[in-house]
Amino acid sequence: GIKFMHFGVAQGLSGESITSICEDKNGNLWFGTEGGLSKYDGQTFTNFTKREGLIDNHIRSILQDKSGNLWFGTQDGGVSKYDGKNFTDFSQKEGLSHNAVYSILENRRGKLWFGTFGGGINKYDGESFTHSTEGQGLSNNLVRCIFEDKGANLWLGTNDGINKYESSDIKSGNKRFL
Repeated sequence: GIKFMHFGVAQGLSGESITSICEDKNGNLWFGTEGGLSKYDGQTFTNFTKREGLIDNHIRSILQDKSGNLWFGTQDGGVSKYDGKNFTDFSQKEGLSHNAVYSILENRRGKLWFGTFGGGINKYDGESFTHSTEGQGLSNNLVRCIFEDKGANLWLGTNDGINKYESSDIKSGNKRFL
C-alpha cells in the first residue's frame, strides 16, 4: 500500500497548517505555516518567526527568485525577503498596496509580481511598487494566484475570474493594468 510519513510540530515544524511549499536551489524545502516558516534540509527543521525578522508569522506564499533570494508573502504583514542571512521587509509603508500577499511570481524579465488579498496586483522592479486594482481594469482586488505562460502573458486568478495581462502590454508599457 501507499506509505505516508507525517511531519508535524512534534517533529520540529513551526505550525501544523501548511499554506505553501518551495524547494530552494540547495534542495532545502521551505514550508509556510500559520505559525511561521520552516526550512527542512532532509534531516532537521529550522524555524523562522517574527523573532528572527520575519514580518508576520502567517505565511501565504513562497518564491525563490533568480538571484537566490526567498520571498515570503504573509497574511497581514506584507512580504519578507530573505537573502540567506537577513530579512528585509516590505509592507504598505514601503509602497505595497495591501499587506495580505497570497501569491508571488518572478516573470522572465526579472520583475516580481505580488497578488494581494484586497489590493490587486503589485509589480516590484527592485526599487518601487506599481499597483493595479479594479480601478485600472482588474476584475477583482483579491488576487489568489499568478501564472506566466510561454508567451510571457500573465494570468491572474481572482475572486471574479481570470485576468490576462498580455506580454505586448508589458513590453510597450500599456497601462491597461500595469
